[in-house]
Amino acid sequence: MDGKFIGREREIRTLREAALDGKKGIMVYGPRQVGKSRLIAEAFSTQSFLPIFFECIEGSYDYNIELLAATIANATGISYANELRDIFSILSFLENIHINRQIVLVIDEYQYLRETKEKNVVDSYMQRFIDSIKGGITVVLCGSFITVMKELTEYGNPLFSRFSIIMPLEPFDYLDASLFYPDIDLNDKISFYAVFGGYPFILQYINEHKSLKENICALLLSQYEANRTILENILLQEAGRTGMPVEIMARIGNSQMRFSEIENLMSLDVSGTLDRILKRLVTMGILDKKTPINRKDDRKKTFYEIHDNLVRFYFTYIYGRRTQRFLSAPESFFESQIRPSLNTYISKRFESICREYLMRTATSDILDIGTYWYDDPKTKTNGEFDCAVQYTDSSYGILEAKYLSHPMTESLRDEEMEKMRKIKGLNISRLGFISSSGFAFSTASSPEAYITGEMMYAERTTTL
Repeated sequence: MDGKFIGREREIRTLREAALDGKKGIMVYGPRQVGKSRLIAEAFSTQSFLPIFFECIEGSYDYNIELLAATIANATGISYANELRDIFSILSFLENIHINRQIVLVIDEYQYLRETKEKNVVDSYMQRFIDSIKGGITVVLCGSFITVMKELTEYGNPLFSRFSIIMPLEPFDYLDASLFYPDIDLNDKISFYAVFGGYPFILQYINEHKSLKENICALLLSQYEANRTILENILLQEAGRTGMPVEIMARIGNSQMRFSEIENLMSLDVSGTLDRILKRLVTMGILDKKTPINRKDDRKKTFYEIHDNLVRFYFTYIYGRRTQRFLSAPESFFESQIRPSLNTYISKRFESICREYLMRTATSDILDIGTYWYDDPKTKTNGEFDCAVQYTDSSYGILEAKYLSHPMTESLRDEEMEKMRKIKGLNISRLGFISSSGFAFSTASSPEAYITGEMMYAERTTTL
């Protein structure tokens, strides 16, 4: 890509409108490398704003304030701003700048400033700062430690109710991620998203003129590639400095697991700690805790899986195979360790892409979207449908996701329909299929729903 900003149109518009409306406090948070700072810079890049960006460091409170003052002096061109030594003199200074623009003070990685003093002390300072703003200034608090940032919104925290906008930022979904490789064919778009997910820090380096294999080798398997360091260290930094979160991720890989299954596989004694770590990983958005939409209260049907495809791919294929990776050329490692199961991996990820599509196109009569668990005592079979929709009339729609290299045949459709008809006790009102390569038969007069890969990638208007 050429470095231009991609996607996030709705978020940009929301931030701009909030600041222009004179909102005093905004919060933006999300995992590292998800594009928070770049988004904020883009949102306030117009002549309507004077943006002042400061990234907190892991130092003392006084040193952070000194650096903030220097940043303000540089942004405003007023040298004596360097002499400001507390947050309230900074506010007074900013309010006395006579400019025809909204000042946007962005305090990035706020968690580092917060931890320089006892609990809630810095939050109290910031609360007083925001409350004292008379006009012309918007404060944006930004952070990567999601658990810390969420604490600021809880009742009892000094900053509770001080934010007019609270914006959690997540990796791009399948459709917005495809903007980074717009000219490749549809099945390649599915494959690229299945492997590289939605983090812009790696999407920006994808070469759409090269194959999936070549991009994997260049961006993830090269001996000196920095993306592995980002994945293993930065994205998991908040989870703690022990090896347990990383082992959990490696154990789960491309599967979904119950709590008991993870517990039995762990090499360390996890008594009393596994539940806490899993909750933290879920809060951080690294893991998803999922239950079928028709079994939400069934703890035995609760599963954990890795949220983002890139993180999933890394822990499925790369993390536990360091020796092979360093002893093998990237191409050899790909052929021996990745290619044999890559199509199965992508097929599984296509199911989640289909659910993302359903979320994008959801209508008012839909209550929930997820998977559907069935048990048939007569045939002693059970399992899970890939994509399910719960409607307001308490019925369900089932769509089977098929990642295929050729259009789905009528015989395959009939075979899948027969399997579903044999299952007893289903509360299903509508059936359908999602085929990545379309259908080899006419679907015009069929009562079932038929969705093609082309339909899934046809529009982006639902993001605006």
